[in-house]
Amino acid sequence: MENLADRRDPAIHVVVTCANRKRWIVPEHLRLQNLNVEAPEKRCAAWLERLSTGSPTITATSMYAGEHWQVARNLPETLGSSATLWVNSAGYGLIPAVAPIHPYAATFANGQPDSVATTSDAARRWWFDLSKWEGPCAGEPRSFAALAERNPDSVIIAVMSDAYLRACSRDLKEAAARLVDAENISVFGPPRSCSDIDDLIVPVTAALRPSVGGSLQALNVRAADHVLRVARESGTPLRRSLLIKLISNATAAAPADPGRRPVGMKLADEDVRAFIREHISDGPTSATKLLRSLRDSGLSCEQARFKALFVEVSSEVLF
Repeated sequence: MENLADRRDPAIHVVVTCANRKRWIVPEHLRLQNLNVEAPEKRCAAWLERLSTGSPTITATSMYAGEHWQVARNLPETLGSSATLWVNSAGYGLIPAVAPIHPYAATFANGQPDSVATTSDAARRWWFDLSKWEGPCAGEPRSFAALAERNPDSVIIAVMSDAYLRACSRDLKEAAARLVDAENISVFGPPRSCSDIDDLIVPVTAALRPSVGGSLQALNVRAADHVLRVARESGTPLRRSLLIKLISNATAAAPADPGRRPVGMKLADEDVRAFIREHISDGPTSATKLLRSLRDSGLSCEQARFKALFVEVSSEVLF
């Protein structure tokens, strides 16, 4: 007779980017901008010393706020009882959503007051250093690779923005190598953001927004929720090739956005600045190259306006 345990669904780990908005006031000493340590090799250690002071009682699930998080926290419910929610945090590293944490301000997005680094290499080093810390939940995996090693038969679904993709790219690649089936790791996010892990991406573009609704800031997580619901209802294993096919179908079937121009959805200046900040963390680049990337993703900005904003943002960032 077949053992019931043999038919149990595989563990599903859903990892989402943390939210900038917090429900609790962030103390000044836990704002990364106030970490007055210049040496890169000492900054993370000094930051973790601050996080380790005191005993936090607020779970990550209760800490974060905003549209992105409201959708993200419900993803496990979409996938069933075998799914567990994790948070990809620039301040804490990889943590279970039930982990107790302090209110804090840290981000992998470039050019922000609480940015952890100014280049992708420095951001990857920061992520690596975070993974060596025990974290707020002793004994839990501290990286994507450790998560895959603990459950090599599991499914890992990550929903990530540009900057977080680049910071975690090596870790994601290592996780794929440690799973029994590399098709069991899927990363919902912007295409062509990081060439090292292009093969892991379930591409999310602005063309899907009319189908999933919401703001651009929540587009990745809304797209993931939409596609995962369809996949779950079909009863088909959550393999990356399936999710890519489903998101391709959803994008092709999306109605025209009434507010969308033929060349792409026009962005406000602040949205364009945010796009530029995220995409220049690898080092100096050209306005022309970034404008092409923006338009490839289904967005729009006039060339002269984009160049002016590019010059403005570039002057803020030291490489």
